[in-house]
Amino acid sequence: MWLTLTRLLTNRVSRFSLCRSVVNAALGLGMNVIGYDPVLSLEAAWRLPGDKMSRADDLDELFALADYITIHVPYIKGVTHHLIDAKALAKCKPGVNLLNFARGEIIDGSAVRAGYDAGKLTGKYVSDFSDPDLMGHPRHIVLPHLGASTEEAEENSAAMAAETMMDFLETGTIRNSVNFPTTILPPHKNSSGARLCIVNKNESGALGEITTFLGTQNCNILQQINTSRDSVAYTVIDLETCPEDPGALQDSLAAACPMVISSRFIGSVFNDELGQPGTYFWVRENGN
Repeated sequence: MWLTLTRLLTNRVSRFSLCRSVVNAALGLGMNVIGYDPVLSLEAAWRLPGDKMSRADDLDELFALADYITIHVPYIKGVTHHLIDAKALAKCKPGVNLLNFARGEIIDGSAVRAGYDAGKLTGKYVSDFSDPDLMGHPRHIVLPHLGASTEEAEENSAAMAAETMMDFLETGTIRNSVNFPTTILPPHKNSSGARLCIVNKNESGALGEITTFLGTQNCNILQQINTSRDSVAYTVIDLETCPEDPGALQDSLAAACPMVISSRFIGSVFNDELGQPGTYFWVRENGN
């Protein structure tokens, strides 16, 4: 009996740990394990029981040998969409069992249904995603999708959300945003803690305008980071000293740099000496 593992196009630690757990569980059940991973690193390979499992050279070899195929891949449109389709199923054993707890779109449900109806497939398709082509079919076993609803997952998600928001409010750091670029600027050891966070249009010359203006105000920049996504850019600047009037500096910056959308002067966030999250927040209204 062969158990197949695919971990295509991902090097995420959590996904690798999952694969390793599945391998160990399969070995414990007395299965022979064969895996396929085109991006397996040497470090990752050392963490697998290589003396107890084998590695396929390609998916065709894996399809031909497997009695059970378990999928551990991310969904990437145009890459892993319908990774297992009619052509792949034709290379599998008639009794192959499919276990898909990754994403429903990775297996072509219509191809599986066609194989069942034609008598070419006799194994089970187990997933935690319903499939419109297989609804009610006795060989399609649908389990509850509870990966994000366990007590541990709920607790971890709540903690991550709170930490992400706190990090943004205190340091201007952006992580896991759907419409802003990831932006992380560690504190400068010689900084007074004065940090200016600016949202500006992602247009040529915007960053130059901002830094030139700060220079005219005798604001020495110790470090900065500028990132962008689509039409929006985000700039974080650490100043050597705190300005005497942060609010006036922001007003003047906006007047001198029309591409500035909003700005937030955080203050000495790393020492908690000046200002609080949300203090000195400026936003351009109605494009003016």
